[in-house]
Amino acid sequence: MLEKDELIKQAEGAIAWIKEYVKQIGAKGVVVGNSGGKDSATVIAMATKALGKENVVTVSMPCHSIFHDFEDAKLVADTFGVKFLKVDLTDTYNELEKAIHISIGQDPLKEEVFPIKELSKEATINIKPRLRMTTLYGKEF
Repeated sequence: MLEKDELIKQAEGAIAWIKEYVKQIGAKGVVVGNSGGKDSATVIAMATKALGKENVVTVSMPCHSIFHDFEDAKLVADTFGVKFLKVDLTDTYNELEKAIHISIGQDPLKEEVFPIKELSKEATINIKPRLRMTTLYGKEF
């Protein structure tokens, strides 16, 4: 575990890096996925310190999520005074999963239908973070 002084030094270094990187790429600010958890709250805090609250947009992207997570995300955004958007990905996820299930059950060249196969657990788990990543690219600075 880092001592307090070393922790402060590391945090200040990360904040300076955020500020420099955003300047280097010519952006005005950042868009951060906001789950309401510790990781996103830490990134939001550091981005706000580096860039100012007016240059940080947070996005909550529920997808078969519990409402308490959304409330936590809203609390984090309110605490740091940053813009807060909500993009519910539940319907998008459901449609994508349905399309994949249909596709893996058909041979598109022969229009032959096979017994529907299930998506692997890993595939199902990985769809949500990729939908969230794609969503974050929708808002630019």
